[in-house]
Amino acid sequence: MLLADIGGTYARFSVLPEPGGPPGPIRKVPTAGFPSPVDAIRAFLDRQDAVRPRSAFLAVAGRIAHGITRMTNAPWRFDPGEIGVAFGLEAVRLVNDYVPLAAAVMVLDAEDQADLARLGPAVEGIGPRLVLGPGTGLGAAALIPAGDRHVIQTTEAGHIGFGPCEPDDGLPWSALMAAEGRLTAETLLSGPGLVRLVRVIAAARGAAAGWNSPPDVLDGAKSDPIAREAVHQFARLLGRFAGDMALVFSASGGVFLAGGLAPRIAEDLRGEAFGAAFEDKHPFREAMRAIPRFLITRPEPAIDGLAAILAHEDRFLFPGQDWRP
Repeated sequence: MLLADIGGTYARFSVLPEPGGPPGPIRKVPTAGFPSPVDAIRAFLDRQDAVRPRSAFLAVAGRIAHGITRMTNAPWRFDPGEIGVAFGLEAVRLVNDYVPLAAAVMVLDAEDQADLARLGPAVEGIGPRLVLGPGTGLGAAALIPAGDRHVIQTTEAGHIGFGPCEPDDGLPWSALMAAEGRLTAETLLSGPGLVRLVRVIAAARGAAAGWNSPPDVLDGAKSDPIAREAVHQFARLLGRFAGDMALVFSASGGVFLAGGLAPRIAEDLRGEAFGAAFEDKHPFREAMRAIPRFLITRPEPAIDGLAAILAHEDRFLFPGQDWRP
């Protein structure tokens, strides 16, 4: 089985030799380095020595549609039939990239720092679990118990409206709105959003905007007060969004942060700004304090999540698109 976790910035590929076994070595390539998923898959298969896969399980950062699926933050389009025919496969399955992240929660160990880092109080949760994270975009999915099975509910939560909800939080919201038109959670809580945030804060302070990428901002935050403020505000707004989504899904089983940015701001996520914004949900502050919060630290959790689904297919229900010749 070919496994793939395909995001707006990077695509990750592996081959699962057999159900229940560990995935093979993972190759990570820039999505922009290939004109199409077929070209990226061909390059991966030509460079690895494993047995050629007979089927494919692809997690894609986009809204899965019947027919052609287009990525939200990259130009690739996915036609499962085209992929299947190109490589002589017996089956192709497409799912949203947060389906395997939600499934991975079932195999991550809360006591192992290599899997999860605790952000909130040392409490244990029972009930629905929520996975969300800022990367090239902002994704979210819920893992909901249903008897002896789990429903994975994917979402487009990153595209909900977003704006101020405190009298004065120090952010120039009018400038953020003018820059983007309709302001969404993803407008700010993503890699491009962090750059947008620091530039608007700099303009409001009358300072030069010298940051062109998320790494620029994160590196600058070590010494520059404006970059530092942007990262602080980013963590606070992420806490607010995560708490809101926890309310939506009654995520008493825990909230798990994924995505490319979260591990880079781990110290800020352990700080007061994230936690206070997460818990500030009157009249449910006490309930919010009782929700476990974790940062996913396992390097490639989506590939492990795909393997977990294949090892226990009868345990998960989730939306997707299947193709067979």
